[in-house]
Amino acid sequence: MPFGGERIGSFVSTKELAAWTEYHALWVGLFVLAFLSGLPHVVAVLPAAISFFGLVLRFRKRWTPCNRFGVANAITLFRLCGILILFCITGPWAVWVGEAAIVLFMLDALDGWAARRWGLVSEFGEYFDKEVDAFFLLVLCVLLYSDQRLGAWVLVPGLLRYFFVGYLKLTRPPRIKEQRTARGRQVYFLVMVSMISAFMANENFYRPLVAVASLLLCLSFADAVRCVQRGTDIQQESE
Repeated sequence: MPFGGERIGSFVSTKELAAWTEYHALWVGLFVLAFLSGLPHVVAVLPAAISFFGLVLRFRKRWTPCNRFGVANAITLFRLCGILILFCITGPWAVWVGEAAIVLFMLDALDGWAARRWGLVSEFGEYFDKEVDAFFLLVLCVLLYSDQRLGAWVLVPGLLRYFFVGYLKLTRPPRIKEQRTARGRQVYFLVMVSMISAFMANENFYRPLVAVASLLLCLSFADAVRCVQRGTDIQQESE
């Protein structure tokens, strides 16, 4: 089994990862506050970077069913490094930012495929992937606000994931992890496309697109809140 190995059966539990997300949300909050305080990007991003790499080290040798980090998680880590670099070296060349964001976004489909292809699907990989996705969205929102392409409201869709984690922390609902659905992935895809287009398209095009996509994302998170609180699947809610 290339990139895999013998299955040893040491797993990271959902409970452990959910607990990590609570601390991670705080670290990401520090990142946003540091950015809003006017600190250099390379300094402002440090709290989020420390949190992510702390995740990788904390659960070392428990990343996958065979205890190896695996090619899928390596791709996710590569994406994370690309996102951090993108944020640190961003300048007035907005089109360049959009092109780099497209490449990083396209890589998002590759890690999931690799995990399934080599039998490395894991709870750690799922959390690592979705937290990198959420951070990528937040970074794009922060850059759009920094570049004055959109107002402060654009930070809201970027922070929704972390508001959701805070909600789980405060309410302790029956289900501690949201359900990943095809509809949710479609909404995320639309949001990312709209955010990336804001670096490359005309203002009259991207402003309404980002607004609509952000609204859909808010509704998607509202569905997730309702379902974790009731302990039901989104599909059951729609029946």
